[in-house]
Amino acid sequence: MEGSISMKLEVNASASEIWKAYGSLQLPKIIMDTFPDKYSELKVLKAMATLEPSSKSILLQVCVPGPTWYREEYVVVDDVKRYKLAKMLKGGVLEQGFTSYETILTAIEGEKPNTCIMTGTVDYVLDDIDSGLQVLSGAIGAFYQIMKAVADYVIKQQEDTTTN
Repeated sequence: MEGSISMKLEVNASASEIWKAYGSLQLPKIIMDTFPDKYSELKVLKAMATLEPSSKSILLQVCVPGPTWYREEYVVVDDVKRYKLAKMLKGGVLEQGFTSYETILTAIEGEKPNTCIMTGTVDYVLDDIDSGLQVLSGAIGAFYQIMKAVADYVIKQQEDTTTN
């Protein structure tokens, strides 16, 4: 079974500020700081610039407490379009009935000043429907929590900057 699920979050911060966190290695750090009970370690296995100056490729391994871990690659990180495509390579949901799992993150300027729309999309191929649908539901919830954590982080940084 193939599918795609998308979500949007309107944020009171500019797309460029959101992208500074969303489109960089700051994202895994924000995730680990916000959810220390779920993520215990992050290893950047490889980072390289591609031929396009606005794109980079990063290979991550995230270790979580217990048997679950995963390795993903940031296949595309485009700072101009504010677009990130990450592909899960090993572990995680790939050990729970999925044969493919990709996430797409974008930050789009909002209609009002200093607002943006954060989008998150999960594209997946699921072989084991019985176990996979429950896993997918949890993964989508976690993905939304990560989007919210980034928004909260950026807004807090802005508030801290204006009060100092």
